[in-house]
Amino acid sequence: MQEQGRKLATAAILGFAVAASSAQAGAWTQKDGGAYQKLSFNYFSSDEAFGAPAPGFEQFDDRNLTYYGEFGLRDDLTLFTSVAGKSLESRSGGETFKTTGIGDLDLGLRYNLVSSSYQLSTALLFKAPYFYGENDEVPLGNAQEDVESRLLFGKGFGPWGYIGIELGYRFRLGAPADEFRYLLEYGFKVLGSGYLRAKLDGIQGIGNGRSVGDASSGNPLLNLEFNIGKLETTVGWWITPKFAAEFTATNNLYGENTLKGVNYMFAVVYAY
Repeated sequence: MQEQGRKLATAAILGFAVAASSAQAGAWTQKDGGAYQKLSFNYFSSDEAFGAPAPGFEQFDDRNLTYYGEFGLRDDLTLFTSVAGKSLESRSGGETFKTTGIGDLDLGLRYNLVSSSYQLSTALLFKAPYFYGENDEVPLGNAQEDVESRLLFGKGFGPWGYIGIELGYRFRLGAPADEFRYLLEYGFKVLGSGYLRAKLDGIQGIGNGRSVGDASSGNPLLNLEFNIGKLETTVGWWITPKFAAEFTATNNLYGENTLKGVNYMFAVVYAY
């Protein structure tokens, strides 16, 4: 009970101090009173790993419905959040294990430092792992808090699109290793209302994870020490000025102690 109280207090303090999350929206902030919301269905399946998989590993499937939203508190300050309802299935040693529930909640703020011919922003993120149990057959998360700071750069080139560069450090309060995070992004409009976007999204563990038995704990995406680089390609279309639809394929290009495979996502976007 005391431990639960500590977690709730931590969440409250950081929730008020930070108030939401965004590694996905780039350096630009929402205008005062504006919002961007995305609901996406994701499917990932893999039977291959970078490096040696856990003994007996056969197959892992992740189906999730994810909500991501951001809200302009001021022209230079955006609140954002993300949470997913997940259905996980892992087959290992001839047995099948399943878990369904709500995963980690991300909360953060993004603040614009410079807005001129380019955008420079900073973001602070808090990950709250309070919606699932630590003893699920297939864990929905690492069950520890994360805090991340990030610097974001963006620049538009008119009809030639825009670029984004992000660098971040994620401090993990439990056994998993801290992480250096990086992202490179390029996007542009096509045919008036359409758009294309590509991202290289990477995580590099810094090697300070603490061993606590089976690192994967039934979920091979939750190793205590791992590296990964993902190439995300998106095709989208603004159906109306406020509604868009997107299809995204994210390929795990390189890594260590994690899974190979492709995540497929279909999303609807509402913005104003």
